[in-house]
Amino acid sequence: MKRCGFVAVLGETNAGKSTLINQLVGQKVSIVSRKAQTTLSRILGIAIHGESQIIFVDTPGFLKNRRVENLEKTAWNAFRESEEILFVIDVCKKKIDTSVELLQKIHDDKKVSLVMNKIDLIHKPKLLEIADSLGRIRNFENIFMVSSLTGSGTAKILDYLASAVPEGEWLYEADQITDSSFEKYASEITREHIYHRLHQEIPYKCVVKTEDYNDQPDGSIKIVQNIYVKNDAHRVIFLGHRGGKIKAIGEAARKELSHLLEREVHLFLHVVLEDKHHPQERD
Repeated sequence: MKRCGFVAVLGETNAGKSTLINQLVGQKVSIVSRKAQTTLSRILGIAIHGESQIIFVDTPGFLKNRRVENLEKTAWNAFRESEEILFVIDVCKKKIDTSVELLQKIHDDKKVSLVMNKIDLIHKPKLLEIADSLGRIRNFENIFMVSSLTGSGTAKILDYLASAVPEGEWLYEADQITDSSFEKYASEITREHIYHRLHQEIPYKCVVKTEDYNDQPDGSIKIVQNIYVKNDAHRVIFLGHRGGKIKAIGEAARKELSHLLEREVHLFLHVVLEDKHHPQERD
């Protein structure tokens, strides 16, 4: 009997939610970065486990900042339509006050499983202390101890969810791993490498648009992307000395896209002033 259902992945910013979804799906579908709040819009990761199709909703992390109020609304919308909730916590954080606050917002009728991430970086007694503390706030369906970076412990999550999602026909094709378009998927890869290279030098919101792509006669693919920035100062940062930074970003993104697409990629990046050339929209 086939099963299919939505699973929301919630938690504090940089708890490892995107890395976890990439592990559960089996390949990269969501941007992974050191920079806080890099998941700016919903990206579904779709995993097939046995006869079950599990649709993960990777929601923005929660920040105490009015500027990201709309992102929090996105997160809660995803939460409401999901049958199961994976609540991810970074066990290495010194304070878990925000996680406690989030847990208290979740209605009692929701099925919540606690995912304690980065367990390879902390001693076991501390893990048990954290689990006991959060367990006093609500009853969890499960407590999973994982390292989303290495994949340790993630198989147990799939085993549980495969039996927990409701019976029903699959909503997506068997070989589909995300509902994102190719343009958005390619843009996310480039945006990740921007954050890796520039980290502290730019605002966390960065718009990358795949403006054009087409197959080449030799089997390769040409991808043209614009990186929209707010002012000339940001443009200078992106370009770097003699264009060195944008070249490095482009080369890293090109290599990863080639690996993921299993074909040669020709990637062309352009840094453009947003207010003059493009409406101020966010993916």
